[in-house]
Amino acid sequence: MSTSNALPILRTPDLLNAHQAVQRLLSLAFPMDKFQVGAEAQALTLEEAQRMVAAFPKAWVSPDDPYWPESDDEVRRMIVAGDPRVSVLLPVTLYLESRLVGSIEKAFFGVIGSGTASIDWDFFSWPAVPELGLEIRNKDAKVQIAINSRDVYRDAPATDHTVFIHFREGDVARAEWLAQQVGLQPIGPVECGW
Repeated sequence: MSTSNALPILRTPDLLNAHQAVQRLLSLAFPMDKFQVGAEAQALTLEEAQRMVAAFPKAWVSPDDPYWPESDDEVRRMIVAGDPRVSVLLPVTLYLESRLVGSIEKAFFGVIGSGTASIDWDFFSWPAVPELGLEIRNKDAKVQIAINSRDVYRDAPATDHTVFIHFREGDVARAEWLAQQVGLQPIGPVECGW
């Protein structure tokens, strides 16, 4: 197993603008079978949690405290019912894994609240860049939007969103080339990815 590197290439308060940048990047990529998307979002209030669970009733939802005894189903039932005990569970995080591209994005963007969130696209290869001596690469190829955050792991909350190109260690030139192809450029240092 490896860990990608991630290059920030766009920071914007406009989530639609960030998503359009991702779509432009994905137009350069080659799907392995079909692109996949995964996401997670933190709800800081009961109302935010209720919106998320209503939009994604089968998603996994969990308190951020891993030692909380309630099951995923019990937490979901409490949220739906507006149970006041949810306040001691907050924040809770909604998880969506391995979905088809286009199947969750609009609804996911519509339920984002004030907490941090992340959405990423993968299962593709970055193109070859012959002028840089780079062959097609699928290892660690991903695109991510860190929502309400300025870093990959969402440890730096913000009021804007950051688009990251994930790539194999040593492929910084490829990431910079990809950004240039969609009219963007690096806006910060390379971060450790996943």
